[in-house]
Amino acid sequence: MKKVAVTGAAGLLGQHLVKELIFKFNILAIDKNENPFEDTADLRYLQADLLDWQNIESELQTFAPDIIFNCAAYTDVDGCETNKTLAEKLNVGLVENLIKTPFSKLIHFSTDYVFDGNSGPYSENDPVNPLGYYGKTKLWSEEALKKSGRSYLIIRSNVLFGRAKNVRPNFLTWLIDKLRANEKVQLVTDQFNNPISAGNLAAASVEAAQTDLTGVLHIAGSDYFSRYDIGKIVARRFKLNQRLIEPVTTYQLKQLAPRPRFGGLKIDKAKRLLKTPLLGLEESLVCLEKSTEDK
Repeated sequence: MKKVAVTGAAGLLGQHLVKELIFKFNILAIDKNENPFEDTADLRYLQADLLDWQNIESELQTFAPDIIFNCAAYTDVDGCETNKTLAEKLNVGLVENLIKTPFSKLIHFSTDYVFDGNSGPYSENDPVNPLGYYGKTKLWSEEALKKSGRSYLIIRSNVLFGRAKNVRPNFLTWLIDKLRANEKVQLVTDQFNNPISAGNLAAASVEAAQTDLTGVLHIAGSDYFSRYDIGKIVARRFKLNQRLIEPVTTYQLKQLAPRPRFGGLKIDKAKRLLKTPLLGLEESLVCLEKSTEDK
């Protein structure tokens, strides 16, 4: 049985990845947070600060994984502007360290924020031009992999959503929780993306690993909407008050970090190479609806 290490395993994507991997691979899960897989047998879990490289390196050297899935990242887009040192250490330094460890392939998750958002959605071959520090650090991590001479697959995605144990809110779960609390929210009408559920991304990523794809691959949802339109669709699906959603522009919201306006990703390549269907928003919300009911 092949051995797989997952960094950032207690995060949203990490938990869904482990669920996809657990019956197919021997797994080492690594995260700074407590083990969310306590009832899962045959899983090695290392609770360690991802910046405590000496501890992680020793474990990886002993485990010697065939594949590493790197889900770990500092994804607070505004936080990256004010805490650039942490952003660089976690988003770039960790990748540079992982490159030096034993593995056959490193699968690294990146973002549409490596693009400027002037003409999205973007294909794998479009020129990159990140606006903010988060996007810059993710691009630097991609470049480190490309220059390493090691086997890699960079998977870019955007607006990941879903529920998992003890994870911080993402855009859709934050929205649902706010509307259920009868609180008003402001959503931008001029930032566009194609959201994907964590379960869908995890399933497609595991298939990509098993079919030995390399290079850069965009995996995202099949529907392209503004954040405001996403909010309206979610509110309708969950029978929540749409009047609580106030449309605003990016300029009005005055977010600290610049955001790509026409972001998102073209998924033609993934649809051609993978059998896993990349779902539309309504289809993905069925799974989110069930997990929300079970919450």
